[in-house]
Amino acid sequence: MKAWVIARKELGVFFTTATGYAGFGAYAFLMGLLFISALNRYQQLTQYYLSQQRPDLLETLNFNDTILTPMFSSGVWMFLFFVPFLTMRLFAEEKSGRTFELLMTAPVTSWDLVLGKFLAAGAMVVMLAAIPVAFPLILEAYGTAPGTGSSVEWSPVWSALGFTALLGLSFVAIGLWMSASTDSQLMAALLTFGILLMGYILPMIAGRLEGDWRVVLEYASPVNHVSRGIQGRVLLEDLVYFASITLASLFYAQRVVESHRWR
Repeated sequence: MKAWVIARKELGVFFTTATGYAGFGAYAFLMGLLFISALNRYQQLTQYYLSQQRPDLLETLNFNDTILTPMFSSGVWMFLFFVPFLTMRLFAEEKSGRTFELLMTAPVTSWDLVLGKFLAAGAMVVMLAAIPVAFPLILEAYGTAPGTGSSVEWSPVWSALGFTALLGLSFVAIGLWMSASTDSQLMAALLTFGILLMGYILPMIAGRLEGDWRVVLEYASPVNHVSRGIQGRVLLEDLVYFASITLASLFYAQRVVESHRWR
């Protein structure tokens, strides 16, 4: 399949330049800070409940609710910045470098181009989403929750990792569409950032509304869907939401690319 050839080429670009390594390093560093912050909060609560002689409250403490869920929830915001950085060059660089016309004359379809670039950037995002698995592994190896006597409950962890990856893939598809729509990498990044930011602030707008509009805006926000996954709740409507956003964005990206064949 020609899309795989394009994907390998794009992955090679990511890993032969500073883009891939800078993204992985920055994401791992920031997630590490979130983990340390949540861990310190957990230790403070433990010490406080012990000093207050409140074993009932101590029993409510666990690694998932106090450390991992807040870490994953905060980490979701990083995709708002990382995805535009990863996707801005996918098509815009080809256009600004005058190589896009060569792609249009190559024996590949517009779907091959779109899927190949999506697979490459999607692979990068999935690898980013997998980085935080190191932190529950650390807790599993070295920690024991004082209340439950156990360490990590893994079902919510896998759910959080999976939904974070789905969120990232839907964002990549949007970024790919924006990159195909302009010949400026900066403009592609700004357009992607603006669209993704709107998805993050929709819950704030919905909170001020009532009735059907509130329901619509809450459903339209990716934050609400990924939050349920981070909490370990796997619902079909959330899977359908991310699949719909991804497929629709890829379709529009393909239509934009295809339109250049007739110009």
